[in-house]
Amino acid sequence: MLLRNLLILLVLCNALLLAAVFGAFGPRPLSGWLESPREPERAAQQARAERFRQMAGQQGAASAPAVAAPATPPGASAAQAAALTPVASACVEIGGFNGDLVRRVADELAGAPPGAWRVEQFERQEQARWWVHLPPQPSRESVERKLGELRRRNVTDVAVVSGGSPQTYTVSLGLFQERDHAEHFLDNLREHGVRTALLSDAPHPLTRQWLRVRNADAALRTRLDEVRRRYGVSDLSTCA
Repeated sequence: MLLRNLLILLVLCNALLLAAVFGAFGPRPLSGWLESPREPERAAQQARAERFRQMAGQQGAASAPAVAAPATPPGASAAQAAALTPVASACVEIGGFNGDLVRRVADELAGAPPGAWRVEQFERQEQARWWVHLPPQPSRESVERKLGELRRRNVTDVAVVSGGSPQTYTVSLGLFQERDHAEHFLDNLREHGVRTALLSDAPHPLTRQWLRVRNADAALRTRLDEVRRRYGVSDLSTCA
């Protein structure tokens, strides 16, 4: 009886193995029983497989090179190129003025928005050599007539110097460190009808007024250069 049962069991096992060979139980009937899961199946069975894929994508993005800033278009104008280029603020100084003119220029620069440029006024001792002036006048009355003629020609930036023996009165029109600046100023006076002005080599110490403008951008520096040409100011430079 025992031998017969073993024989029947052996026949059944052989029949099951034969059926498995012919695919009756699927392509891999023993996967999960007698072997470890394959790599794709093991990844699919992970509880956080989706999170793993997201993290992998984030790491790939982090290792990507940074995107460069857009270059200036080939056909862009100079103004457009300047708009794309950051301009650092600077400190500039403009001078030298007399008392009235420096206040006028300071008023033009006043009213800056908060956080924009700041204007500071200061004095600087300098040595002037070239003097533009009218011929000396013998009396106070004659010099007053000369001053009236200058006012009618819109020349108001003047001073009266007295001295000598006998005493004379000289209308001073400007002091300059450079001869070419003095000659240019003299030409402007003659265009306004002041034809008796003279240029003398007369070294003289003087105190001139200056303006220091902090946080000046390129547009403001252009504006200051226009102010320099309008008033005949010779100096516009970066702060020392």
